[in-house]
Order: sequence, then structure tokens, then C-alpha cells
Amino acid sequence: MQYKENNIIDFVQQFILKSGEKIEKIEQQGNIQTLTIVKHSARIYKKVAQIKIAKQLANEIVIPKVLVKYKFSLKAKRQLDEPVETIYQWLSAGWIVREIRYNVDGLSVKEEVYRMGPTYMEVLEQQQAQDQQQYNFQLTLLFTQAEALQMPQSFQKAMRFDVMPSRWNQAKRLKFIQFCIAFYQLAQRKDLFDFKEIGATYEDRIGASKMFDAEREEFLAYLEQFNIDVANYGLVSIGKIVPIYFAGHAQAALATYEIGAVHATTDNAVLQTTFTTNNTTLWLVENRAILTRMATESEFLQKSNSFVLCLDGQIRSAHKQLIKQLLCSTIQQVLIWTDYDVAGLTIAKNAIQLLSCPYKIIGRHNQLFTDISLYEQWLQQEGKHEQEQQLGGREQWETWV
Repeated sequence: MQYKENNIIDFVQQFILKSGEKIEKIEQQGNIQTLTIVKHSARIYKKVAQIKIAKQLANEIVIPKVLVKYKFSLKAKRQLDEPVETIYQWLSAGWIVREIRYNVDGLSVKEEVYRMGPTYMEVLEQQQAQDQQQYNFQLTLLFTQAEALQMPQSFQKAMRFDVMPSRWNQAKRLKFIQFCIAFYQLAQRKDLFDFKEIGATYEDRIGASKMFDAEREEFLAYLEQFNIDVANYGLVSIGKIVPIYFAGHAQAALATYEIGAVHATTDNAVLQTTFTTNNTTLWLVENRAILTRMATESEFLQKSNSFVLCLDGQIRSAHKQLIKQLLCSTIQQVLIWTDYDVAGLTIAKNAIQLLSCPYKIIGRHNQLFTDISLYEQWLQQEGKHEQEQQLGGREQWETWV
């Protein structure tokens, strides 16, 4: 082990003793040594703590399973609910350290806890080094696979570590690179595919179809930031049915919808067929409450020739696809109505990137913006509000149109 007898004392001094404290006396009993800790200065001399720690460390390579559940770290202090014999074994092997802190009188006990020992720390460091080595190996292997595929620049940029979200840990970064490779490989083989096929064709094992399910929406949304339209690569379904709610006239190969009620289609339908409309004003609203309220005003929708699309809190690939299809019809203007917060601003920005016609962003108190930068400046001063706070009615909506 790295920590020999002298190094054990160094461990105590580095990780357990507080400022101004020092070891005054060391007593030994078997393989456990008791360290008396004092605080000594020109004006103060008092006994502050007692440390019990192994004298020689066992040559262990695996942390006991029962000990793992206590989730020790160098700063963590724990109470152990284990038999005395077990605690003594852990203490003798250097897995744990017993720390007793005294009150000001130097006699009565203030706190008695257990902390990570030098054996635990060393094994943990060895495991982390092995994990890092394995991680580096997997990373090299994945980038070799990606290079062999000659993936587009957009994918290459998305897989760069300096671009990925800082909140992603190493495991998630690896998984995202796996996802990109699996996705692109499948897109090269098939014209159309389901999300579940990505994992299933990447790893031939039971359960592989679910390997990317937990990160599905996050990974797909991240790809969109690099203008990677997954539908263009053949993804026709994301492994679950996502409803898309709207009110207005729409026509597709298998259905026709008219003004007068809230309608619903699915992401699968939007990705596999083309929707058209004869409406001229497209409303993009963030929340269902706005949609259901506007849908009750059939006369207003008819008079203003409006189509209202609910984004359900975020603009997904299917929403983007439907918007693009509708814009190819008779739409002449777009009104964007979201919550007045960062998420709402993001929705507005993503929507505007799709538009080739005039747009208006609805602010509070009947304010309208035709420039996203001006809206963003106004929003920074306005504070957070929900769009339902000014739901209004047809008279107000008519002035916006």
C-alpha cells in the first residue's frame, strides 16, 4: 500500500487535523494506534480530539460492500450501524478512522464519528485511475469509429468535448458519442427507422433498444442546436407517440381538420405525411390553456383566418416539421406567444429560425415586438410571468392580428 506507518500520520495531518492542531502522543494497541490531538499556542493548550487509526494497512483492493453504502468522502462524517466486530475489522484494516472531538473542558465528548481511512482513499484512487484509463480507451475507440464513418461536420462539432454541456459527466459524454455513431450508422443503412432501432442495431443484446431512452429528448434537442434535422436522416418515430395539439384548418393525406375544436395529431403522422392549411395567420403558443381558450372562439378564428399550434412547453422536431409544412401553404404572418422567461425566449428564438414571413412576438400589456433582440432586451427588464396572466379575449387578439 502507498501509506506506510509514517504516511498514515501524514494522512491524519493532511485530512483530519484542523488549523493549529498537532499530534501530542501516540499509543499503540495491536494494529490500532490512538493519537491524542492538542491545540497549543502561547495562550492556549488544550486537548481537542482523539484519533484511532490503523498502524499498518491491509493489502486490500476491494472496498467492503457494506461499507460502500455509507458513501464516505474525505470530508464526510458518519455514524456506523454495524456490529462492533465489523467496525473493529474496518478500523484495523485502515478502511475507516474513528474521530472523537472534545468540548472546551478537554474531557467530555462533543462528537464521535467515523471518517474515510487511508486504505479506503487509496483503493478509491486506484479505482478512479482504472476508470479513467478505461474511459480514455473507450473514447479513443469511439472516435476511431466516428472517423471511419466520415460523419458530417455538424456531428463532429456536436461531439466535441469543449462544446458539450459542462453539466454532462464523462459517462454521459461517452453515451452521446455512442448515440451519434449509432444514429448515423443506422441512417446510412435505412431510409426510415424508429428511435428504438438505434440502440438495438448498435448493440445486439436484449434491452439494447432502450439504451438511449433516458437521454432521448435531451440528445435529440442537442442535435437540433447544430441544425441536425433527425427527420431528414430518416427518424420517423422517437419510440413513443407524442401528441401535437392545434386548432384551425389542416389537411393531410389521411385526415382533414376544420376550425371549431381542438384537434390532435402525432409526431409520427407529421414526419410521414404533409399537412397543408388555407389559414393565413399562424399562432405559436407555449401552453395548452391558451390553445383551449382560443379554440372556443370559433368566430374569431374564422374571421382572422387563424391556425393555433400548441408547443407544449418546448419546440420539438415534430413541431418544427409541422411549422415548415404550414409555412409552405398560405401562412402570411406568425404570432409567437410564450411565457415571459428564459424558456419562452428560447422557444421564440427557435421558432423564428424557421420563418420566412413576418412575425410578431406578444409581450405583456398589449406590447408587440417584430425584432427578437428588442424583445430579449425588454424581457430582461420585465421579469418572469406566465402567458396565462394576460390570456385576454377576441377583442384583444384582433388588435394583435
